[in-house]
Amino acid sequence: MLFNSYSFMLAFLPVFIIGYYLIKRNFRDDEKLMKLLQGWTVAGSLVFYAFFGYQNAVVFAISILWNINAINVMRVNKVKAAKFENDSENSKCANADNSVDKDTKKTADSGKLWLFAGIFVNVALLLFFKFSGTFFPVAISFYTFNQISYLVDYYRGDIDEFRPLEYLTYIMFFPKLLQGPLMGYGDFVKELKKSVKTKFDYETILRALLLISLGMFKKVILADTIGKAVDYGFENLAMLGSLEAILTAVFYSFQLYFDFSGYCDVATGICMMMGFDLTLNFDSPYKAVNIIDFWKRWHITLTKFFTKYVYIPLGGNRKGEVRTYVNFMIIFLLSGLWHGSGWTFIVWGAMHGILYVITRLVQKKPGQKTTANVEKQKATANQGNPVIKGIKIILTFIYVTAAWVFFRAETLSDAILLFTRMFTGGKKPIAISMAASFQLDELWYIIKVTPIMKLSFAWDVCLWMFLIGSAVVIFFGKNAIAYAKECKISLKTTLLTIVLLAWTIVSFAGVSTFLYMNF
Repeated sequence: MLFNSYSFMLAFLPVFIIGYYLIKRNFRDDEKLMKLLQGWTVAGSLVFYAFFGYQNAVVFAISILWNINAINVMRVNKVKAAKFENDSENSKCANADNSVDKDTKKTADSGKLWLFAGIFVNVALLLFFKFSGTFFPVAISFYTFNQISYLVDYYRGDIDEFRPLEYLTYIMFFPKLLQGPLMGYGDFVKELKKSVKTKFDYETILRALLLISLGMFKKVILADTIGKAVDYGFENLAMLGSLEAILTAVFYSFQLYFDFSGYCDVATGICMMMGFDLTLNFDSPYKAVNIIDFWKRWHITLTKFFTKYVYIPLGGNRKGEVRTYVNFMIIFLLSGLWHGSGWTFIVWGAMHGILYVITRLVQKKPGQKTTANVEKQKATANQGNPVIKGIKIILTFIYVTAAWVFFRAETLSDAILLFTRMFTGGKKPIAISMAASFQLDELWYIIKVTPIMKLSFAWDVCLWMFLIGSAVVIFFGKNAIAYAKECKISLKTTLLTIVLLAWTIVSFAGVSTFLYMNF
């Protein structure tokens, strides 16, 4: 089931939220209430995911059952290890032999073996579906990473006890299931406990609906409309003029932005209704002043996942400067492979990794550790001369957009052809087929009754309206989540919510899936 569907917006979501608050209203015991809400959430998530078909459900079930089995074996080993350790202490007091110590080590090794086995099967399952060409299970990249993070955290002792219902809620939680964020188990449980005590509040519900409406507008009206022009560009690469080629690249940057941002807004809005604060995953990334700043704003939780579970285990910055930069490159190449199996994704990851390393080298002061003051750099990135800041933002956006070309292209040849057409396409006017992508009925009917219709560039008006409007929102607009949480609730915001929700729901018939569901 997609967020941008009639079944979700008009049936599933209202029923789920009403049921959620009815359970809260009728039960007062916190422990019992927690379990009931978790059960309701798991049941709702099952229904939500079942709409994607039995094949997806079977793969998801196999993944969950395997991980529960691995966790249970590690749990048993932990109990045995604790018992052996206790017996070891008693044996030492009695001057006994060291056979108990050997048993303790053997049990610990068995736990580590099951951790590796658990991770291996998760990764193997993901790689099989990513490279086999059979079919790609919905959300497998996200729930696989969540399960790996749970296994590692449980083995390390960051999770004190395995609670099956709580685990299922964490893995299956439908607002974050399809595209994240990759929320840590500890943070997730903390929010679950907080949501139990949250009471129904009309203002919070209205703010949540405002955020959902903004997210839906980004996805349905902006991203999907822009996506039609992008599809035209990549399907007709050899015929593009220079302006069309540039617009194709820029519009794809905008499409990705609104698609991913829209999902994050809707997911956060749903969680707001539940009294649950979803981890921030998208923070105006095209306002970044350099590539390091960009990766602290775009898919934030993916960056944190790779840092915690790959970069640090590889040695982080503890094994010398060269090794640190190699680790960075490994992270970005893995990120490319996580997004897709082709060379285009590897080039995309390499482009980000190379500039990331160069930026770290440039920012690094003599005698300073490689990772020092990075947070301070982010905090001060938006300070200083506004002209210099603007230039940095533009240059970062251009580079990120160039990398996105490889991300979108089917082959390396297609990506290179698009870049070639930017310089060799000539002054060909924008094709009517590209311009027509932006002619929404709501806008075109207005233009038809104005003098604009008589102008030679009438077909291009909607295109430029979208381009300029999107740029204003992206580079100058306030973060939608911050706006929804901080704005003054008034008649204006209520009407805005109603209009945007109505507009997007009416437009559902022609929408597509969220882009990140393909990764």
